[in-house]
Amino acid sequence: MEPTNDQNETPKEEQKTEETKPASKINIPIIILLLFIFSSLIYLYLKTFSSPDNVSESTITAVQQPADIAALENAVKTNPSYDNWINLSVAYINNQMPQDGLNSAKKAIELNPKSAIAYNNMGVAYNMMQQYQNGIDACTQALQLDTAFQLAKNNLKWAMDEKRKVLEKIQKQEQAPATNKDVPFYIELGMNYYKLNNFDKSIEVWSKIIDIDKKNVIALNNIGTSFMMKLQYDDAITLYKKALELEPSNQLAKNNLAWALDEKSRAESNKKN
Repeated sequence: MEPTNDQNETPKEEQKTEETKPASKINIPIIILLLFIFSSLIYLYLKTFSSPDNVSESTITAVQQPADIAALENAVKTNPSYDNWINLSVAYINNQMPQDGLNSAKKAIELNPKSAIAYNNMGVAYNMMQQYQNGIDACTQALQLDTAFQLAKNNLKWAMDEKRKVLEKIQKQEQAPATNKDVPFYIELGMNYYKLNNFDKSIEVWSKIIDIDKKNVIALNNIGTSFMMKLQYDDAITLYKKALELEPSNQLAKNNLAWALDEKSRAESNKKN
């Protein structure tokens, strides 16, 4: 799940993913090079966004086929193989479902921990979700596994360029006069720290919104999401419930509460085992 930021849109960057040979009943082409994303097509390089600066146009040629998510989900249920998880991750990403694409790539890694393709796909998914430090880490891991992997190099550059832009924004924001530091300012500043995995700082910043407006549902949801990233499930659950008390119809808070309860249950189950 993602925090809310009405001030920012997803950056328009090239998304590049790779899929593997599909199961025999799924008609998806074998491709050599590599995933977070949207539309009805499966791409070798996902082309929803424009290409990063200084990336050769020769690296962004797409191979595309219809993406039948239902068929791929059924394939995974029938045969949860590495290939099927990779192909499902690409389909989710093609359809702008990066969280699902990320989860599928992680399943592929459980089956093949040395898969540079899966780590690259994770990197694209993280970049699409604007979690740039995670994107850097995933693409770096892909390159440790395959030093010649050009897609991972491109995606790493994308993540590093975006991280640099975020750092520059934070530097300017931190120098802003006090008169500019209103609710929208803190929402954006907290989001920028979140993109860098600095969850303690994002919590600190978003908490300033609560000082201004104790009933700000966006801030409550965002703080809860940062607590989720820190695996502090109870704190997150408390905040999501508070958001829903204030705004019972808030679907994002509903989704996040369900996510938090599920993750807490899973963590407790793992402890017992």
